[in-house]
Amino acid sequence: MTMIAALCRTAVRAARRGSLLAEHRGEHRAGGAGAETPTANRGTVDGADIDRFARLAEQWWNPDGPHGPLHRFVPVRMTVIRDALAPLAGSPDRRRPLAGLSVLDIGCGGGLLAEPMTRLGARVTGVDADMFGITAAVEHAGDAGLDIEYVAGAAEDLVAAGRSFDAVVASEVIEHVADRQAFADALAALLRLGGVLVLTTINRTPRSYATAIVGAEYVLRWVPRGTHDWSKFPTPEELKGLLEPRGFAVGPAVGLAYDPVEGTFRESADARVNYALVAHRQAEAAPS
Repeated sequence: MTMIAALCRTAVRAARRGSLLAEHRGEHRAGGAGAETPTANRGTVDGADIDRFARLAEQWWNPDGPHGPLHRFVPVRMTVIRDALAPLAGSPDRRRPLAGLSVLDIGCGGGLLAEPMTRLGARVTGVDADMFGITAAVEHAGDAGLDIEYVAGAAEDLVAAGRSFDAVVASEVIEHVADRQAFADALAALLRLGGVLVLTTINRTPRSYATAIVGAEYVLRWVPRGTHDWSKFPTPEELKGLLEPRGFAVGPAVGLAYDPVEGTFRESADARVNYALVAHRQAEAAPS
């Protein structure tokens, strides 16, 4: 699989994102800028999920479009990320508290988190198996004058390339992966000892079924039907069981609750629906 690092903005625009998306919908999988689109169901990648996101790639930066809920979710996620990573950076610049850190954003999509992390000073690499989302991310970052490395591929590709980072962010990703054990192995391999992992996901509870499936997909229609599979939502205890044998010290779950009056998310003691986990990699993985 070919990876794309620091894609040329002019080449991406020349590829004409709209044409690429039309070809994708017709099952033609040639990528732009001389790249190969990742193969469906490779490693931890769930091909069906990637196809769903690819069809919406042109809408990544439309706050009123299908990714609108993710836009509303950005501020609270960035609060968790900043608070978790700033002590690791130790930056004296309050405006750039992540300065000096190398951060990997797994499942970066169109760059909704990669861009604010960059503005806070981090050197960000974003990876996503959706070539078309990566195209949107590169174009938007270029327009904003932000230097972000984007890679079209899977986390395992970066492992194979010998990459490692001070911090890893995997936000709204683990509930979509095809092999959770393999994904956890990749997280451990990509994060340096002493590094910090930030995960956000959806809990598997009756409340989350009512909210994230029935409410978000069928009643409010915030996201297309079929976006989530409730059975794939991991509980905090399950994630802790995945990460601890791989040398992580896992903190308590932090609830990320939606306020319907304000239309925003906030940190909460209630982790029955959305939640975040912060984990520190303290040791090598335990032998199996």
